[in-house]
Amino acid sequence: MARARRGRQNAAASPPSLALQLQVASLVIVFVFAFSSAITPTRADHVEGHMSHEMFGYENDATGPAKWGSLHKEWAVCGDGKKQSPIDITTVEPQKVKEPLMQAYKAGATTIQNRGHDYMLKWKDGNSKLTVQGKEYTLKQVHWHEPSEHTINGTRFDAEMHMVHEDPSMARAVVSVLLSTKAGQPNAVLTEMAPHFKNLAGKEKAEEEVKEPVDPSTWVDKTSGYYRYDGSLTTPPCTEGVIWTIMSKIGDASKEQIDLLKTVATTVEPNARPAQKLNDRIVRYFEV
Repeated sequence: MARARRGRQNAAASPPSLALQLQVASLVIVFVFAFSSAITPTRADHVEGHMSHEMFGYENDATGPAKWGSLHKEWAVCGDGKKQSPIDITTVEPQKVKEPLMQAYKAGATTIQNRGHDYMLKWKDGNSKLTVQGKEYTLKQVHWHEPSEHTINGTRFDAEMHMVHEDPSMARAVVSVLLSTKAGQPNAVLTEMAPHFKNLAGKEKAEEEVKEPVDPSTWVDKTSGYYRYDGSLTTPPCTEGVIWTIMSKIGDASKEQIDLLKTVATTVEPNARPAQKLNDRIVRYFEV
């Protein structure tokens, strides 16, 4: 009965006055106008809690590489860090050391994702290992940049593959393979990934499983020497303390495969950060 009485009282209440309705409507209009005016037409507007091309870009604009350090306080090292990546490698300067690359890669289950600024192949298990300076790292993911981020004697290549490894403390080691279309030969890795790139083209955050196990054991030429230096992530937050290994042998890729890397977004733009200052760092060359 009490519930019925409250219902009758609500039904009997007089509707809001016309003046009150107009006042509320005016406040709504003002709020919407103020909110929309605060929005600027940059990709950083639609932050959705993950680092994608919505939060940073590669053009010479408000979200470009020169501005990364000022976009978020957590990214300050992008602007003021002293061990940033990528770098230009001058081949006449490296210290030479004889040491083979210690890798133990095995086939594993993966998914591939369009991150808006690149395609990323992610391993579900921890089968593949890399040993650097006596420490073991697990292969976590592979992604591609077009054109290359690292340069050699000022020469930029058509693309670059990054194989990202982590240890239990989240310290990172990245193996990089530079790719060139000069020989016109297709790249075996990109050939394997091509159907997935086509499925995910232009679909940011879209992801699909790779049905067959992916074996990265042949992706790095074991006869190649390599350069090594201490650097950073090449995308925000540009975290330093990353051990970089850049293979000296340049890999092949076809022009069609490079063009396929560009389909990650609906608007074609490079996804390569410019070379950063070497400062006092030493680049070592390791012979096999």
